[in-house]
Amino acid sequence: MPNSSSTPNNNDKPQLPVISQSELQDLMKKHGQPAFRAKQVIDWRNKGVLNPDAMKNIPGELRHILNAELICEPLRLVRRECSVDGTRKYVFALNRPRFSGKMVESVLIPEQSRGTVCISSQVGCVLDCPFCHTGTQGFEANLTAGEIVAQVLMIKADLHNEPLAGDLHNEVTHIVYMGMGEPLANETGLHDSLIALLSDDGLKLSRRRITVSTSGLVPQINRLGEAFNVNLAISLHSAIDSLRDTLVPINKKHPLKQLRDCLNRYSLGKQRHITLEYVLLKETNDREEDIRALIDFVNPERERVNLIQFNPYPGSPYDGSSKEHMSKFAQQLISKGIRATVRRSRGQDIMAACGQLKAETSKE
Repeated sequence: MPNSSSTPNNNDKPQLPVISQSELQDLMKKHGQPAFRAKQVIDWRNKGVLNPDAMKNIPGELRHILNAELICEPLRLVRRECSVDGTRKYVFALNRPRFSGKMVESVLIPEQSRGTVCISSQVGCVLDCPFCHTGTQGFEANLTAGEIVAQVLMIKADLHNEPLAGDLHNEVTHIVYMGMGEPLANETGLHDSLIALLSDDGLKLSRRRITVSTSGLVPQINRLGEAFNVNLAISLHSAIDSLRDTLVPINKKHPLKQLRDCLNRYSLGKQRHITLEYVLLKETNDREEDIRALIDFVNPERERVNLIQFNPYPGSPYDGSSKEHMSKFAQQLISKGIRATVRRSRGQDIMAACGQLKAETSKE
């Protein structure tokens, strides 16, 4: 478990986004409130309403108690940006005194049949992958479980208040830990947030609808599989150790052989697979030797490859592979019996696409 000085203090007040119904019932009993009030508060919370003053059927005395005893709104919405393709990017500021004003970004990716929320687990990132915009921010703080789950709840509330136009889905159906930060480097926040998202008095999401993306922290992957068995995505980007040492520096600590053994052990349910994410960088990891190494690394029975268009950001030292080259790369994998897809980039016009998130913490 992380023991960084940026890990939240366990003595903080309970946070409304992740508090259980039984804990709320104890709070009701402590203050002489009827037990059914706990269920009312949970119902509001699960709709995305975190401000007790907006809970219409809650008496004023209880609103005061909630505000005094809990951290009800661990995040504050700074701004929302909307893409021409329907994608929404949210910039949230932390309300913790020590990190007040620090910001994270989350993205809503709507489709006709589903609504996926991409959430952050850290302010910045503890890793330093050179092709990722978030990595240029450095690491500033681990998010609490309440701050992680609050991203989902506040986006749910936004969809209720301002539904998407057309035939796009207006509910949050899937969660991906693919925003700012390395989720497994904030293991406490990750695990506690998963408990809240999966629990019966929380959002009751299926494990099949939650994906955790990691750069390859092997011991933490093992513990994630044992505790939660959610979907797993690996930021692979190269199957050659010497190149991956540069693109994904954690590879120096957990090289590809360790990662391969770990993925072979990760428990998979029926019709489930591990996703290997691979951003294609022109003349860097898109050569013939790269595809041969990738073909040798992939276990086709357990994994699929998701090829990702490189999304540029100011000052980036890399260029992306052309769409034609990406298609050829995919076809070579498919010809070897490997499931491969090219991810359609969303939200590029608002810097909300994969690898583009970076909160300008000095600009509110």
